[in-house]
Amino acid sequence: MKNVIEIIIYAGIVQGFYMALLLNHNKKRNNANTYLAVLLVMMSISIVHSEFVIIELHKFLDDPYKIKEPFLMLVIPMIWLYVKKLGNPRFKFSAHTALHFLPFFVFMSVNVPAFFHGSESTLARFLSNHSLLFNGTIWAVLLVQYSVYLFQIVKLTHNFQMKAEQELSNIEKVDLSWLKTFLFAFVLVFALLATMFAGVIHQFNVEWLNKTVSVVFSLAIFVLGFKGIFQQSIFSNIESIELSEPIALEMNKARTFDEQLKRNLLDYMEKNKPYCEPELTLTSLAKQLNMGRNQLSEIINASMGCNFYDFVNRYRVEEVKTMLAKPSGKNFTLLAIAFDAGFPSKSTFNTIFKKFTGLTPSDYRKGL
Repeated sequence: MKNVIEIIIYAGIVQGFYMALLLNHNKKRNNANTYLAVLLVMMSISIVHSEFVIIELHKFLDDPYKIKEPFLMLVIPMIWLYVKKLGNPRFKFSAHTALHFLPFFVFMSVNVPAFFHGSESTLARFLSNHSLLFNGTIWAVLLVQYSVYLFQIVKLTHNFQMKAEQELSNIEKVDLSWLKTFLFAFVLVFALLATMFAGVIHQFNVEWLNKTVSVVFSLAIFVLGFKGIFQQSIFSNIESIELSEPIALEMNKARTFDEQLKRNLLDYMEKNKPYCEPELTLTSLAKQLNMGRNQLSEIINASMGCNFYDFVNRYRVEEVKTMLAKPSGKNFTLLAIAFDAGFPSKSTFNTIFKKFTGLTPSDYRKGL
């Protein structure tokens, strides 16, 4: 078992550096790849530091800290930056953004001088005499940091999904369920940190927990690297999309808008069938109707009581039902009819069709 754990850790280290290089040379590279590459390198460095560097240092250094891995303070803010960039390609790293890494730099500004001046220095003796206080403070900061960022990341992914449904009629490429699964690993890391914190306060031996964090980081590197290569930046060509902005799916129902625009929209959907285009977006439909994107969004939300995604896919479902009801519909497979109606894939077709009819496409056809 020990050998398996060591293999996973060593493979994670190599994979982190390798995937970072691969991500920056990937032809399908999106704007968030640089952030992901930095994140993978940080995680690999964290494992190297925890498994090799700190062990050698403590052979001749009496470190008053029970924290063995300061790079933990860098990882979770970097995940937040990656998700932020993934949803908003216009997001740029700035001096203000660098403040997210302040806990790490504060820790290093205290620890590094103590290391270089030796254990007999005034700073080192002060830290050693107050080790329990400093240990508790550092671990408390880590726990707060992970709590805040995990909450923000979950919130960002939720907003990301909702904004996609406001803009796109096909959200297959926007599926961030893998990211939520990945975040579960960091919930585990958070639980380990909490356990370490309790261990530090009671001065227990928590070395095995450091090893566990290294294993979790190694497995996370595999998931992040693989998914990151294929993940696209969804909103890169859409103006006025800001992932971090709050979303209001429910518009003010009392607000009046031109009823003629609503009739134009419904007539256009019936006669021109733009929903048959799988990649139809709110922006492209607004251009076809010669109206503003926000104006069209308001009409759909306030008048139809749904988002753009449901609005378009409801038409696609009705188109499939119409085609199935025709005598000629017996000559085509369900998938062929679904593609003609604008559905991008079989899985999406089955999910949406059942959502609006309560039946699978096959059951509905049998009922006819």
